[in-house]
Amino acid sequence: MGEAAHSLLAAIGAPPPLARRMSDAATVATHYLVGHSALSRYQLRITADPGGVSLAVTDYIEPPSAGTPAWLAVSHAGHLEPAPAALDSLPARGDDDHGLDLHRTLDGHLRLAYRGSWAESKTTH
Repeated sequence: MGEAAHSLLAAIGAPPPLARRMSDAATVATHYLVGHSALSRYQLRITADPGGVSLAVTDYIEPPSAGTPAWLAVSHAGHLEPAPAALDSLPARGDDDHGLDLHRTLDGHLRLAYRGSWAESKTTH
């Protein structure tokens, strides 16, 4: 997943520091899913907008007729909290990198998401 993320981001012209950070996030997220999910198929989703790039790796493979599941944020203490349902609505991180955000559905699907801004990639060496 990390190599796929890096290749895609390089192809769309993402700055190399951002592509590397997103690639690393995808790799870590995939390793987490391998260790914590009972499912054997994962999906990589990348979206770009004027503010930055959002990346998610999940074990939820969306059926054609289904809508987006209700994702709940998992706190550091392991509690479930309401989270934005759409990947595009993940908050930008600004200069403070907080790492991957873990989300779950009530039926146990996992999603790890990361958001990087175009602006922070220009200042990273």
